[in-house]
Amino acid sequence: MTQKAIDSELGGGHNYGSIFVSIAILFFAFTSIIANYYYGETNIRFIRNSDLIIQVYRLSVGAMVYLGAVCSLDLVWGFADITMALMTLCNLGAIALLGKYAVRLLKDYLRQRKEGKDPVYHSSTIPQIASDTECWE
Repeated sequence: MTQKAIDSELGGGHNYGSIFVSIAILFFAFTSIIANYYYGETNIRFIRNSDLIIQVYRLSVGAMVYLGAVCSLDLVWGFADITMALMTLCNLGAIALLGKYAVRLLKDYLRQRKEGKDPVYHSSTIPQIASDTECWE
Protein backbone atom coordinates (compact mmCIF):
# COMPACT_ATOMS: atom_id res chain seq x y z
CA MET A 1 0.00 0.00 0.00
CA THR A 2 2.87 2.38 0.76
CA GLN A 3 4.38 1.72 -2.65
CA LYS A 4 1.06 2.41 -4.40
CA ALA A 5 0.52 5.59 -2.36
CA ILE A 6 3.95 6.99 -3.25
CA ASP A 7 3.47 6.02 -6.91
CA SER A 8 0.11 7.78 -7.07
CA GLU A 9 1.49 10.94 -5.44
CA LEU A 10 4.54 11.13 -7.69
CA GLY A 11 2.33 10.56 -10.74
CA GLY A 12 3.48 10.06 -14.28
CA GLY A 13 3.02 6.31 -14.26
CA HIS A 14 6.54 5.77 -12.92
CA ASN A 15 7.32 3.24 -10.23
CA TYR A 16 9.61 5.50 -8.20
CA GLY A 17 7.66 4.82 -5.03
CA SER A 18 7.91 1.08 -5.46
CA ILE A 19 11.62 1.27 -6.12
CA PHE A 20 12.27 3.61 -3.17
CA VAL A 21 10.22 1.53 -0.70
CA SER A 22 11.81 -1.71 -1.90
CA ILE A 23 15.33 -0.35 -1.45
CA ALA A 24 14.47 1.13 1.97
CA ILE A 25 13.04 -2.20 3.15
CA LEU A 26 16.11 -4.04 1.82
CA PHE A 27 18.47 -1.78 3.80
CA PHE A 28 16.31 -1.89 6.92
CA ALA A 29 16.04 -5.68 6.83
CA PHE A 30 19.75 -6.18 6.13
CA THR A 31 20.93 -3.84 8.90
CA SER A 32 18.40 -5.31 11.36
CA ILE A 33 19.63 -8.84 10.69
CA ILE A 34 23.29 -7.82 11.07
CA ALA A 35 22.65 -5.81 14.26
CA ASN A 36 20.56 -8.51 15.95
CA TYR A 37 23.08 -11.18 14.96
CA TYR A 38 25.86 -9.10 16.52
CA TYR A 39 23.87 -8.52 19.75
CA GLY A 40 23.25 -12.24 20.04
CA GLU A 41 26.84 -13.27 19.41
CA THR A 42 28.16 -10.67 21.85
CA ASN A 43 25.81 -11.92 24.56
CA ILE A 44 26.72 -15.54 23.91
CA ARG A 45 30.43 -14.68 24.14
CA PHE A 46 29.80 -12.87 27.43
CA ILE A 47 27.86 -15.78 28.95
CA ARG A 48 30.06 -18.59 27.61
CA ASN A 49 32.89 -18.03 25.16
CA SER A 50 32.67 -21.32 23.29
CA ASP A 51 33.52 -21.68 19.62
CA LEU A 52 31.08 -24.59 19.30
CA ILE A 53 28.17 -22.58 20.68
CA ILE A 54 29.06 -19.66 18.39
CA GLN A 55 29.09 -21.95 15.35
CA VAL A 56 25.70 -23.41 16.32
CA TYR A 57 24.37 -19.86 16.78
CA ARG A 58 25.67 -18.80 13.35
CA LEU A 59 24.06 -21.82 11.67
CA SER A 60 20.81 -21.12 13.53
CA VAL A 61 20.78 -17.49 12.42
CA GLY A 62 21.42 -18.52 8.82
CA ALA A 63 18.61 -21.07 8.99
CA MET A 64 16.20 -18.50 10.50
CA VAL A 65 17.02 -15.95 7.79
CA TYR A 66 16.45 -18.58 5.12
CA LEU A 67 13.19 -19.80 6.67
CA GLY A 68 12.01 -16.22 7.11
CA ALA A 69 12.52 -15.67 3.40
CA VAL A 70 10.74 -18.81 2.17
CA CYS A 71 7.97 -19.51 4.72
CA SER A 72 4.50 -18.04 4.71
CA LEU A 73 4.03 -14.58 6.13
CA ASP A 74 1.60 -15.81 8.81
CA LEU A 75 4.11 -18.38 10.06
CA VAL A 76 6.97 -15.87 10.13
CA TRP A 77 4.93 -13.23 12.02
CA GLY A 78 3.65 -15.87 14.45
CA PHE A 79 7.18 -17.02 15.17
CA ALA A 80 8.34 -13.41 15.55
CA ASP A 81 5.55 -12.76 18.06
CA ILE A 82 6.54 -15.81 20.11
CA THR A 83 10.23 -14.87 20.16
CA MET A 84 9.41 -11.27 21.12
CA ALA A 85 7.29 -12.57 24.01
CA LEU A 86 10.19 -14.77 25.17
CA MET A 87 12.60 -11.83 24.99
CA THR A 88 10.14 -9.74 27.00
CA LEU A 89 9.99 -12.39 29.72
CA CYS A 90 13.80 -12.54 29.85
CA ASN A 91 13.99 -8.76 30.14
CA LEU A 92 11.37 -8.66 32.89
CA GLY A 93 13.32 -11.28 34.82
CA ALA A 94 16.53 -9.28 34.43
CA ILE A 95 14.80 -6.10 35.56
CA ALA A 96 13.44 -7.87 38.64
CA LEU A 97 16.88 -9.25 39.53
CA LEU A 98 18.75 -6.00 38.87
CA GLY A 99 16.19 -3.67 40.47
CA LYS A 100 17.86 -3.63 43.87
CA TYR A 101 21.13 -2.50 42.29
CA ALA A 102 19.43 0.15 40.20
CA VAL A 103 17.65 1.68 43.21
CA ARG A 104 20.82 1.82 45.33
CA LEU A 105 22.86 3.23 42.46
CA LEU A 106 20.19 5.84 41.71
CA LYS A 107 20.17 6.96 45.35
CA ASP A 108 23.98 7.24 45.31
CA TYR A 109 23.85 9.16 42.02
CA LEU A 110 21.23 11.61 43.35
CA ARG A 111 23.18 12.08 46.59
CA GLN A 112 26.34 12.95 44.66
CA ARG A 113 24.41 15.36 42.42
CA LYS A 114 22.88 17.04 45.48
CA GLU A 115 26.39 17.50 46.90
CA GLY A 116 27.37 19.25 43.64
CA LYS A 117 29.68 16.48 42.50
CA ASP A 118 29.99 14.90 39.07
CA PRO A 119 28.60 11.43 39.96
CA VAL A 120 31.05 8.55 39.78
CA TYR A 121 30.45 5.03 41.03
CA HIS A 122 33.03 3.46 43.33
CA SER A 123 32.31 0.09 44.88
CA SER A 124 33.39 1.39 48.28
CA THR A 125 30.50 3.90 48.39
CA ILE A 126 27.84 1.16 48.39
CA PRO A 127 29.35 -1.78 50.31
CA GLN A 128 26.06 -3.77 50.21
CA ILE A 129 26.49 -4.44 46.49
CA ALA A 130 30.28 -4.10 46.12
CA SER A 131 30.88 -7.84 45.83
CA ASP A 132 28.26 -8.12 43.05
CA THR A 133 29.63 -5.29 40.91
CA GLU A 134 33.12 -6.53 40.19
CA CYS A 135 33.01 -5.24 36.61
CA TRP A 136 32.89 -1.65 37.92
CA GLU A 137 35.48 0.16 40.01
